[in-house]
Amino acid sequence: MRYFYYDNIFNVLYAICEDSQPNLGVRNKEGYDLIFEDGCMSNLSLPTPTQLIVDAITEAVLAQRLIPGTKLNEADLVEIFGVGRTTVRQALIRLSQDKLVTIEHNRGAYITKMTDLEIRETFEVLAMIECAALEKLGRSITAFDIARLRRHIDDQKQAHQHGNADLEFRLAPDFHVLVVRMAHNRVLDEVHGKLTAQERLITSQYYGSFDQQHLCSDHAEIVSLIEGGQVEQAQALLVEHYRVLEDYCLRGKAHKSTIPLKEALKPDAKTG
Repeated sequence: MRYFYYDNIFNVLYAICEDSQPNLGVRNKEGYDLIFEDGCMSNLSLPTPTQLIVDAITEAVLAQRLIPGTKLNEADLVEIFGVGRTTVRQALIRLSQDKLVTIEHNRGAYITKMTDLEIRETFEVLAMIECAALEKLGRSITAFDIARLRRHIDDQKQAHQHGNADLEFRLAPDFHVLVVRMAHNRVLDEVHGKLTAQERLITSQYYGSFDQQHLCSDHAEIVSLIEGGQVEQAQALLVEHYRVLEDYCLRGKAHKSTIPLKEALKPDAKTG
């Protein structure tokens, strides 16, 4: 696959990058970064039952317990979460807006299964957005930012050393989320966040033994290049990084087995 950086698209993304809103990061109990918008924790109100279902299904997808094509039967979800059908339907609609779930007439809802073209386009746009973010970071990145990125990379290495594949799977794309959030733009962050969710869906669709050490080494090299002011080299490495990941997804295609819906959602069941 080749990535094309059309001037008009890149300029739009770069212009979006220029408006900034500060974010603060803290560490959660697993040791990796959580980001709070506006430097505060005012958005941490109790979630609604609908949001709890959205979060539970999203979590199951990211943890590879729900794979693409898995049927999301409304009656099963009502029983699992102890809520009404209306709440379940609201959650499924919200998930469909983020393209994690597909809803079809007379077929119902199921975890989205992406085509090869959609996979290529997702990785292409991720690379374009992140290259725009790197362009700005090359002029604005601080020693604190560098330390934060390296701390995240250390978390990746530790997860690999301890054989924690689930955490390793989460932390790899989280590095890219952190890079884009350092561009300090809500619109760019939101668009990138939705694409990252699709990327996680892709990697769960083509589950297998990613060379996580190679990906982590790329992350470390990108940080070193940015720190040294070598933005173009960092962008080139980022594009190659996504090309390798894309090739693996399109050629590996080692599908993970489906597990029962109740078992997949068991850790997050019962909202009411």
